[in-house]
Amino acid sequence: MASAYSTAQLSKYLEYITLPIQYAQCVHDPLSFPKTEEALTSLFRCQITAFPYDNLSVHYSATPIVDIHPESIYTKLMGSNDEIPSRRGGYCFECNIFFYHVLRGLGFTAYMTGVRNRERIDGIPQGEFKGWTHLVNIVQLPSGKQYHVDAAFGGDGPTSPLQLTSGYTVKNLGTQEIRLVYGNMPKQSRPEQKLWIYQYRNGPEKEWNSFYCFSELEFFQDDFEVMNRFTSWEAFQKGNVWVVKFIRDGDTNGLPMKDGEFVNEIEDGVSIVGKIMFVNNVVKLNMGGKTRVIDSFQNEEDRLRGLKKWFSIVI
Repeated sequence: MASAYSTAQLSKYLEYITLPIQYAQCVHDPLSFPKTEEALTSLFRCQITAFPYDNLSVHYSATPIVDIHPESIYTKLMGSNDEIPSRRGGYCFECNIFFYHVLRGLGFTAYMTGVRNRERIDGIPQGEFKGWTHLVNIVQLPSGKQYHVDAAFGGDGPTSPLQLTSGYTVKNLGTQEIRLVYGNMPKQSRPEQKLWIYQYRNGPEKEWNSFYCFSELEFFQDDFEVMNRFTSWEAFQKGNVWVVKFIRDGDTNGLPMKDGEFVNEIEDGVSIVGKIMFVNNVVKLNMGGKTRVIDSFQNEEDRLRGLKKWFSIVI
């Protein structure tokens, strides 16, 4: 499938996300963007630090059904023509569909696939894998290696593309480690139909737990239109409002930092150093250690003030 975005739109995107200096020439020639793991990682980290994961469109629009047409998503996030980008992000279908068309426009070989999530109790995923309520991108580089690329799973999402190699462990934010395992859901009756399972543990001494699973079956826009109707409705019914934005090295101005919270890990790439989270009536900050509350709200007016203060989002 061809990208829904023009060269001019891709150039505007590349300029907005503030790429490392070695990719500066790609702003004027998007197809020249390198197809390497290092370049894909930098692009991905720029994406998740520029566009927050949020469900604001479910709660602050005329209809709770989110518009996930690629052109609509681009206009929402980047504005049209000479407009300034809105600082908005979106929930899983919005950000991952948007990033898919960016990847395709830059010349990457990529496709989208559906994801089965697990329910969470007190923030911990438990029980069986449920129906299709999420999506991820699969990218294949010229080297032949394939990567799982999920730009919209909130604070538990990966901060790097994950190679489709079973058991290969990658360091995430703080002490958290993540991996993909090629296996089965407990309820499967056809064990020969393997799935990729996204897992995490919050330290080398902890047990692995599973967030979601996906196959290598290509999904299309029509599939996500169906899935989006349920997922939008469910988010509206639950009533929770959230925004999650990863923080990159050098982008901590205005945050109430504590001594020792910030370490510059990468000098010539893009380093993820923390995340800021808006959840209903509080704002939380995690700089790779313990999550702490940095702001709270008593009413809707306070909420809107918080969105503007911490995320530069104006509703």
